[in-house]
Amino acid sequence: MGCLRYLTCTRLDILFKVGLISRYMEKPRSLHLKKTKRILCFVKGIASYRLFYSSSQNLEITSYSDSDWAENLKDRKSTTGFIFFIGETTFM
Repeated sequence: MGCLRYLTCTRLDILFKVGLISRYMEKPRSLHLKKTKRILCFVKGIASYRLFYSSSQNLEITSYSDSDWAENLKDRKSTTGFIFFIGETTFM
C-alpha cells in the first residue's frame, strides 16, 4: 500500500481510491485486497500514458487544496484533496 501511496504523487487519477483503501490497513479484509488488485491492474494498463509539456517562458502553476478533519461522523476519518493547474500566463 505504501508504494501505491507514493504513486499517487504522479498518478492523481488513483488518489481517491488509494486513499479510501488506506483507511482500512489496520484491519484489511479480502474485499480491500481485491480492490487493491483492481487499482494495480488499472495502473498497469495506463503505464505507457504520459503528459508532455512544451517549454515556454510564461508557464504559471496554480494550486488549490482543501481538507476536513474527522468530518465523516460515521468513522471520523479525514479527507484531503488538491488540484494543480499548469498554463501559460497572458499579459495584457
